[in-house]
Amino acid sequence: MKDIIDLLKKELTSSELISCSLSSPFSKSSELKSITLRPLKNEQNIIKAEFKYIKHNDIKSLSIIDIIDTIFLEKSCIFKQIYIKSSSKEIQILINKKGKYKLITNEISQSKSTQNRKKSYIIPEGVPCDFLIEIGVMDNAGKVKTQHYKKFKQINRFLEIVNDMFKGAEKQDLHLVDFGCGKSYLTFALYYYFKTIKTWDIQITGVDLKQEVIDHCNSIAQKLNYAQLNFVHGFIHSFEVNRPIDFVVTLHACDTATDDAILFSLKHNVDQMMFVPCCQHELNQQIENSSNSPLLKYGILKDRLTALITDSMRSQILEQAGYKVQCMEFIDLEHTAKNILLRCKKTTRPQSERDIIKDKYLEFKHQWSITPYLEKAAIKSEFITL
Repeated sequence: MKDIIDLLKKELTSSELISCSLSSPFSKSSELKSITLRPLKNEQNIIKAEFKYIKHNDIKSLSIIDIIDTIFLEKSCIFKQIYIKSSSKEIQILINKKGKYKLITNEISQSKSTQNRKKSYIIPEGVPCDFLIEIGVMDNAGKVKTQHYKKFKQINRFLEIVNDMFKGAEKQDLHLVDFGCGKSYLTFALYYYFKTIKTWDIQITGVDLKQEVIDHCNSIAQKLNYAQLNFVHGFIHSFEVNRPIDFVVTLHACDTATDDAILFSLKHNVDQMMFVPCCQHELNQQIENSSNSPLLKYGILKDRLTALITDSMRSQILEQAGYKVQCMEFIDLEHTAKNILLRCKKTTRPQSERDIIKDKYLEFKHQWSITPYLEKAAIKSEFITL
């Protein structure tokens, strides 16, 4: 074991270190299932250590000395596998019950190393991530399964957008609601990002109409010990909360369900929102425009135009209601055509600017002969005036 300890000392103090993970305990009854170590950015000789137990996770920031003296001398012998990843090599150590080990080293070429630096994901490949393993995107060693690589990239792209939204945020205690959460890949990603990566105090509720989906997601959350993540069955308009909400997410909610999520957010004075709308049916039957009749002649063109008009309408109403709105690409079109994301943050805007936005919206709705559900509901609730 001394050779292993010496190797670990060398690699953990290397400036090239990316991560180190210990997994597969010899004893099936061991409460400690794995340890993942990552160097903290801008903190010399400080490692973030994540201990994953059967019933809970424990995250600590420890010095290199503490890591070596406390973790490896005491606990390295209980694991069968140790995996070390650096910018220049990958090292895998396989240990048997007699204490004998096999060392596998894979040197990373300079071209591959450069390529890896270009693909710096928030959830890195090669490092075991509990929820990605549980939902089948990663194997137990942290390798992304080939058939799920697009999903892995989508999750990381989503987290990049969220990371940008909360860059420099002073408040680190968030309440988040995800409407139409479905299988909840991204809901679990949000929890992992805020709780494990950023170590913030986070409470997340996923809401969906399918009871079997809710039951399945709750079982995964309990298995992973995601104590502040829960899923409930219900409609957006009847969902009730007992504390302020900071962030609302709605991804691929069908038709006016996105509008209901927007109205819910306005009612609860939510600071930030993120929407990826889907299936824009409502305005399809309303749109009329003699000057652009060729665009409305063919079904596929009308459907795509309707989606753009609907999202434009939503953006303008949100701006009138006091939000800064960004319309951006969520993921590449090769994955899905429903890839427009609306990212909204509460802001202050002078009345003169709001009046200009209102006038432009009135001209826009007149041009396309539309009276959207969102507009009528927002006026009725006095979120906007026209």
